[in-house]
Amino acid sequence: MVARRFWVSLQQVIRSILIILFPLAFITLFAWATAGSTYGTTSDPMRAAVWLWLGAHLTPFNITSNEITGYLSFLPLGAALLPLLTMRIGFRRVVLILENKKLSRAYFILAYLFCYLILGLTASNSQVSVDWFRGLLILMILLLIATTTFRIEALVKLPYQMFLIMLGVAGLVFTFSLLANFSIAKNLTIVIHPGILGGALLFLLQILYLPNLYIATLSYVVGSGFSLGSATDLNPFVFDLREIPAIPVLAALPAGKYPWIIILTFMVLAYAVINLGRIKKLEIDDKSKQQLILRFVVISVFGSGIIAFLSSGSLISANMNPVGVNPLLISAVVLSHLVLAFLIIQFAPKIFNKKDKQSRLDS
Repeated sequence: MVARRFWVSLQQVIRSILIILFPLAFITLFAWATAGSTYGTTSDPMRAAVWLWLGAHLTPFNITSNEITGYLSFLPLGAALLPLLTMRIGFRRVVLILENKKLSRAYFILAYLFCYLILGLTASNSQVSVDWFRGLLILMILLLIATTTFRIEALVKLPYQMFLIMLGVAGLVFTFSLLANFSIAKNLTIVIHPGILGGALLFLLQILYLPNLYIATLSYVVGSGFSLGSATDLNPFVFDLREIPAIPVLAALPAGKYPWIIILTFMVLAYAVINLGRIKKLEIDDKSKQQLILRFVVISVFGSGIIAFLSSGSLISANMNPVGVNPLLISAVVLSHLVLAFLIIQFAPKIFNKKDKQSRLDS
């Protein structure tokens, strides 16, 4: 019985993996063939396909070669959507066969971890190796998300929707900035001269990195900012930038200090005031309200930190480390707004009531 359950789960896991791995293998083989390489074997592009598959699972790599030694952990969040989709489809098929959701989740996760370890060990060599601790941690998060049916409670649904609205506003800011500097993006594309296939892959890569860029933009407009390499800091009040990669989408980077954009940080304050006010109006006992407030604060602070952690990292060289949002800074910004919102909700009504009573006495 155990062997049958594992075999059924393994079949669906292999199918979920090959749905992504086969197209990646075709792309890498085609790119290798058209590059006109005079050395290497067909195992090189196949290994590269596995690296891309691992990268789609946000797996960081340790890179050591004669030319460069570094750590790659700044990976596109958009690429993780495809593994999440194939995981969910494969898991649903396992549930239909085994007819037990808890057992199906356990066997599916176990089988996926087994295949992940085999592919990771197979693709590793003296030059590129997987950071197993962070890689397995992120993989478990992805597997839990893919195999769990979320029933969003009413009190959690509103914060989630408001976060998406704030991320959408950040996306608009990024888009307007890119359009304003479109000539720079065009010039960078001409300088790179990637060709037809390279241009298509470069465009796809930039699309996959958009969630990372939107999160960095959101961090910028709320005041915590982001980094783009060693000893760099970009926020509305500080502009400390060195070299940047020749990537067209980075033309949207700010060209200086923009203190006025900090006004958008009131989005976080509004997020806190609306949700805390909604909890306070609930007709429940004080202990339950305190528990809900604590849960909201923990989800908001730690959630922002986790999102920042996943969307940032190192871009191989020491000069490009760190890249992205500092999890501690953005968590501190969110926490400070939550505290301010709590103080407003607690003391503002008392102050206004006191002034109203005083004015009545004077009249």
